Amino acid sequence: MTIKRLCVIAVLLSNLAALGPSRPSSALAADGGLVLVVGKSSPISNVSKAELNRIFSGDSVKIDGEPVVPIALATSRPERAAFDQAVLGLSPDEASKYWIDRRIRGQGNPPKSAPTPEVMAKVVGSFPSAMGYLPASALTAGLKPVTIDGKAYTDRGYLLAH
Repeated sequence: MTIKRLCVIAVLLSNLAALGPSRPSSALAADGGLVLVVGKSSPISNVSKAELNRIFSGDSVKIDGEPVVPIALATSRPERAAFDQAVLGLSPDEASKYWIDRRIRGQGNPPKSAPTPEVMAKVVGSFPSAMGYLPASALTAGLKPVTIDGKAYTDRGYLLAH
């Protein structure tokens, strides 16, 4: 992914955040928890838990020759805490310390951040290299759910289900 595309993603996130808050959603809604998503045109359909961990812990990961750009929800969102715990094994305080340590060591920054699941859906749906997560109730037509270790979000034992 080019620097220009990353800048476009950053500007889009900033502009969408400026539109104001939307209705709240919960990571632990009765709809089955969180769903890992990519845009409909993305070639990604399955990732392993190890790949997912590497993608969202700051490592550069390529799938089909394209770098995957992780998009996380804002640190203030309950979905972010649930995702970080399930995928990275980190509490909110541990995740904060992890990213501070990586920045100090010059090892990179945390994923770009979307303020709400609705903004996440718009951003991920607009960029084929983007990957994010949101409550199942926030899935839109422009998104493709990604299986994790071969399990769909509707399957028992899906990593991001509550």
